[in-house]
Amino acid sequence: MRRGVRRYFQNLKNRMVFMGYGRNVYFFPGVRVVKPRYIRIGDNVTIGRNADLFVHPNDPDTREAIIEIGNNVHIGTNNIIGARKKILFEENVLLGPHVMIGDHTHGYEDIEVPVKFQAVTEPGPVRIERDCWIGANVLILPNVTIGRHAVVGANAVVNRSIPPYSVAVGVPARVIRRYDFERKQWVAVHA
Repeated sequence: MRRGVRRYFQNLKNRMVFMGYGRNVYFFPGVRVVKPRYIRIGDNVTIGRNADLFVHPNDPDTREAIIEIGNNVHIGTNNIIGARKKILFEENVLLGPHVMIGDHTHGYEDIEVPVKFQAVTEPGPVRIERDCWIGANVLILPNVTIGRHAVVGANAVVNRSIPPYSVAVGVPARVIRRYDFERKQWVAVHA
């Protein structure tokens, strides 16, 4: 009973601090959110234990969502999602554990200044289209779109866009299978 009451009041508070907050949203224990006023969350969303969502917008006066999470999305345990410009998850996206997504990186060029004190790179949007599955331990870098119903295998590093209806694996991620709509099956891609 107490857990239900606590969850009710937590969701009530979240509706006031997030840019948008849907129905049936559940944060597992340990979720950390920085600047929720720039985050919009759809319906039926779960965010796994110890996940971090942080926003440091390029334009602090923006009225747009910087992180946008569609309906029926699951963000896995220990995920890190960091945004300055835009990260979009469309409907029905599934993220495995330990996924890291960033729309920016840190500068390192000046060897006289520690990396943590150097400016970040110009952010580039990340878009994960509907029905995607992102496996465990995946790293997604700026300026990437992962097409509809794509699968990214565990431990991949995605540094360029992945086409819809494909399977990508490796470091850097490369497409190894695509869905053939004429044959109605997944087929190997030969390099």
